[in-house]
Amino acid sequence: MIEANIKDAETKMQKSLDALAKEILTIRTGRASPALVDKIPVEYYGNPTPLNQLATITVPEAKKRSRSRSSD
Repeated sequence: MIEANIKDAETKMQKSLDALAKEILTIRTGRASPALVDKIPVEYYGNPTPLNQLATITVPEAKKRSRSRSSD
């Protein structure tokens, strides 16, 4: 019983750490990052879709962002 609770707690803690790692990627550090716009929902055929599923987002220079459409 105790071992099951410990295993469950470890699983939940790992999921929390994974979520935190994804959130930390969106923190601005003075440099443009594609992760800043990954979660922006865009309407695509009537459905909200994350921008990173519709386009490739790159940072050619430290202070500039650009995007290009994905091929269909």
